[in-house]
Amino acid sequence: MSFQWSRSDTTIGDGFVRIVREQLAKAISDAEDVSTSPERRVHEARRRCKKLRALFRLIRTDFDSYKQENAFVRDAARDLSGARDARVLGQTLAELLAWAGRPLPRSDKAGDDQAAVEADVLRVFAGRMRELEARSTHWSTDDIDARTLTRGLKHTYRRGRWTRRHAERQRTDEAFHEWRKYAKYYWNQLGLLEECAEDILPPAHKTAGDLADTLGLHHDLALLEGNLDEAVAVLGLDIDLAFARDAIQRRQQEFEGRIDELGRQVFAETPKALKARFDAYLSGWSTREAAE
Repeated sequence: MSFQWSRSDTTIGDGFVRIVREQLAKAISDAEDVSTSPERRVHEARRRCKKLRALFRLIRTDFDSYKQENAFVRDAARDLSGARDARVLGQTLAELLAWAGRPLPRSDKAGDDQAAVEADVLRVFAGRMRELEARSTHWSTDDIDARTLTRGLKHTYRRGRWTRRHAERQRTDEAFHEWRKYAKYYWNQLGLLEECAEDILPPAHKTAGDLADTLGLHHDLALLEGNLDEAVAVLGLDIDLAFARDAIQRRQQEFEGRIDELGRQVFAETPKALKARFDAYLSGWSTREAAE
């Protein structure tokens, strides 16, 4: 099944455990799929971690194991991030200079060494996901219900609005990065609830995803700017660093225009109004489910 609650779930709590176990099974399978490149496997593993953390945050008020399991997945994702960042620096630099009109020659220097590092990280990651899978059979989920979901969504949405205002005032890489985290959580949480209002939510889910993706591109450029000398040295490149830094600033400003536009759309209503709307969606969904 997909990453969302379903009418076929006996209870909200049962649906939560089902979704987690499906994501863990996919995470383990993807991490151990040697027919796929290590780079792609790391990307998929990180994506699963983000989904799991968004799910845990959604039900946090009624999930006794929230702090332990959220921290566990956060730490697993951090180990993956080091492997991911090494490749993203080179890819981001290549895409930036192509956009700026000075494309780089293709280069995969240190590619084999990086793949070996990624393979080691993925083996450890798969083992950790098996640990989490084993613990999931002992979780207490009886208190998780529709009210849990709307409280959790409201909390994420409120944080998204606050970090948006902070980013728009400060215009710093750190502020945009913090907003990105909550935009990503909110996007994943909308996806989890999409079936309760499937005629309404898909467009909102897509817009939230576009915002999270654009904030991610902005963050990749910030990461590149902070590590530009290292990236150029590792790749063995001879480029104009001043030109590259200027291109980073210009590209980020371009992204920020799109981010501002999407942010106004995604975070337009108040948290109270959002919660009332989803209370109605989930109430109607439960009523239809009972009638069927």
